[in-house]
Amino acid sequence: MRKRLVTDNVRLLVGLVLLLMGGSFAGAEGFEHPGGLHSKQQIETTRKQVALGVQPWADACRSLLAEAAANLQKEPQPMADFSVPGFYVDPRGHRDIMGRLSEDAWVAYSCAVAYQVATGESRVRYGDKAIQVITAWATVNMRTGNVDGDLAMVDAGVGLVLAGELMTDYDRWSVKQRKTFSKWVRTVFLTSSMRIVERRNNWGDWGVFGCAAAHHFLDDAAGLDHDMEHIRRKIDQSIAADGSMPLELNRKSNGMWYTYFALAPLTAACQIAVNGRGVNLFHFKGTDGAGIETALDYLLRYCKAPDKYPQYKTAVMGSGSADGWPGNLFEAMSGIYDRPDYANWMKHGRPVMVHGHHYAWTVPTLLQTTPLTVNNTAQH
Repeated sequence: MRKRLVTDNVRLLVGLVLLLMGGSFAGAEGFEHPGGLHSKQQIETTRKQVALGVQPWADACRSLLAEAAANLQKEPQPMADFSVPGFYVDPRGHRDIMGRLSEDAWVAYSCAVAYQVATGESRVRYGDKAIQVITAWATVNMRTGNVDGDLAMVDAGVGLVLAGELMTDYDRWSVKQRKTFSKWVRTVFLTSSMRIVERRNNWGDWGVFGCAAAHHFLDDAAGLDHDMEHIRRKIDQSIAADGSMPLELNRKSNGMWYTYFALAPLTAACQIAVNGRGVNLFHFKGTDGAGIETALDYLLRYCKAPDKYPQYKTAVMGSGSADGWPGNLFEAMSGIYDRPDYANWMKHGRPVMVHGHHYAWTVPTLLQTTPLTVNNTAQH
């Protein structure tokens, strides 16, 4: 592990030096942008479906544009030192500080999505707003710290990185602003992601999602390849043969929430691996023969029959609605695995749009995923 951490730190240092010299830290080939979590093909498909008025894309687009329009009036509130107290020690302080980043991430991400799917002059208003917010954080925010700072930076701040990825084709985003944001992604956001990526519970899942999103944005192919090693190891170590995630279920009444909170970023990281490297880890199986689909089936079993869950009387369960969880996860995974039962369970919640805490599968009805068949790259 020490050798891996040294390698990661060297990669981070070399990338920073290259960035300060005005260059980039890319692999042998750059990635397609926009890309990462949302591929260019996915965006184009969404535009076509919206233009034709096809459901559920049309309703999902109207909902997103309404949110984005309201967000145009909000001003960013970046913090130089993003230090977040532990939730179970100071819940109010935790919510207040994290809320500033989460709210800004939603403004940036919703406007970046709106820029990609809207038509006419409104695209410029949305694009300018997204750039304003991510530039504000990139300019002001210098570090994260305190108990929950790194996790909060990743699970909320990844919305800023995803917004930046969606804005890569925006010609009003200046070279200076791009360099400033890239530097922040590498020196602040990626640093937080790397500090938690080795954690074996949901913190590590968010860490690998953050690393994957950052590495894709920064055109770091070697970094994304390393992230895929983490994904394989996490699937192998965290998902039991029956599909349960023991480290998350240890949270007792919150076990189902934490299972979702682990699977959401882990699956999002897998999607970046597919779009960036053409590697399908959604069908990867660990030594026990279990994979992500096994864990999803376990979670859905108790969402359908919560009274069967061992901690049912005190458990925090999902609602499968547009403003709850884990409907957003199953909306996205119904496309990946071509599972009608996933879609049927939560279809009454469409259009699904979940935000305000983290940014994995935030608008899955609008930016729908497509089926991935089992292939040799699952073990690549």
